[in-house]
This record gives sequence, structure tokens and C-alpha cells, in this order.
Amino acid sequence: MSGFVRSEDEIEAIQERMAENRFYDATQVAIQFRTRESIVDRILPPGLEPTEEPVVRVDVVDVGRSNCVGSFLGAGVYVRAHHDGHVGEYCLTMPMSTEAAITWGRELFGEPKKKATISLERSGNEVRGRVSRSGESLIEIDATMETEHQPDPNPQTIYHYKSLPDATGRGFQFDPTLVRVTLDTDLHAYESGSGSLSLGTGPDNPLGELEIEEILGAAYTEANLHSRQENVTTVDPESFLPYAYGTGRTNNWLELDTLSDAPDR
Repeated sequence: MSGFVRSEDEIEAIQERMAENRFYDATQVAIQFRTRESIVDRILPPGLEPTEEPVVRVDVVDVGRSNCVGSFLGAGVYVRAHHDGHVGEYCLTMPMSTEAAITWGRELFGEPKKKATISLERSGNEVRGRVSRSGESLIEIDATMETEHQPDPNPQTIYHYKSLPDATGRGFQFDPTLVRVTLDTDLHAYESGSGSLSLGTGPDNPLGELEIEEILGAAYTEANLHSRQENVTTVDPESFLPYAYGTGRTNNWLELDTLSDAPDR
């Protein structure tokens, strides 16, 4: 059965996938850079603290199969941070190529997802990742792989905030929740090298605010991923409001107002 109302068996099967997301045949290019401490201090929401090094990671990934959203391409921009000494990465924005990938992660984890056009290509040692939205470039990665490494999988920790605007348009339906996602990686290939990164900027894209002071290196991986997640804590709603409406997380609603400059009809 499928349709407007699901059966008990279907509900159980869906919830099993929600509890354990699996992504297979994932290829990824990532590049790290150092930015300014003042930028990290400004963009980290309440509940997270900066680490000693103001490091940002940008990646583009192609997922071949999954147990929940099919195949898709995605990208992410992550700032190194910690909660109560547990070091991970706070996700600033996460473009996705499909509606299913957007809806699943946004509703389940609070992932800050938007629809985008994404590509990941490799030719020899050269790897190229591109992300654009509404015809504007968001991310351009060009990397050259130089060294192969023995795969040594380590879990990744990603922080997201799950929140929902109140139906009145003021505040939140519930207190914003800091969610910690752990990605267990079955790593098949790992290479490192050098690369360049370009981050676009515009009314609907604040990535240009992340000043690139020093490129720290690039990496290419092939892996299967398994995610598990937990609610860590709630944060003060008023303190989180400026971050909830940030254009890395959601649309620039003010730019979409087509009535303010038009006469009443």
C-alpha cells in the first residue's frame, strides 16, 4: 500500500531508514581553507564554540545509491566547531540536486538545503566540482590529486540546527534543537593533493563572506556512508533567530517581495 495513508508495515520500514541512512558509491572532492577567527565567531550559532583553528571545508559529492533518497549530487560548506568539547563541523549550507534529497535531510536533521545544479568530474588526477543556483556560481573546486593513502576511515561529526517557524510568522514552533550527525565511513579510496576554490556571492548566496586566507589542501574519496543522529540540546530561540533566517540556510525572502515597490492593485 502507498498513498495518503501508510500501513503499519510501511511506517516501520520508513522509520528504519530514518534511523539509519545509508549512502553507497559516494565519490567526493573536498578542499579545506583557513579563514579569519572573527568570521567564525560571527557565523557560529549559540550552542557551538570555535576551535583553535578557523578552518572551513567545502565539498562536492556524487552519491550513486541510497536506502532513502535514491541517487543525487550534493555539496556542503562546513566550519570546524565543538559542543561541550565534542569537535565536529557546523554545516552552513548544503545544496542538493534533487527534491527528495532536500526534503529528507531538511525535515529529519534540519540540514540547510537548497536546490542547485551540481557536477563532479574526474579526468586522470584532475577533479572538478561545480555548484550553481539560478544561473549564479556558488562553488568552484579544481583539485589535483598527488598522493594515494591507505584508507583509514574515521567517523565524521556534523552539527545542524532543527527549527520550524511558528504558524503566526513570529518566532518558532518549538525551541531550536542542535542535532549531531555521525557519519561512519566505509572508505574505499583516499587521495590528497592541492587545489583552488572560488566561492560566489549574491542576494541568495553569502558564501563570499567566507574569506579564504590559506588553502590547506584537497582530498578525493570513494566511500559508503552510514549516518546516525541524536538531539544534543535546545538553544535560546531569540538568540537563534538571526541564524535561522540566514540566506545560507533559507531563501532571501526580502528579495522575493514583489509587492513593496509596486502600486496597490
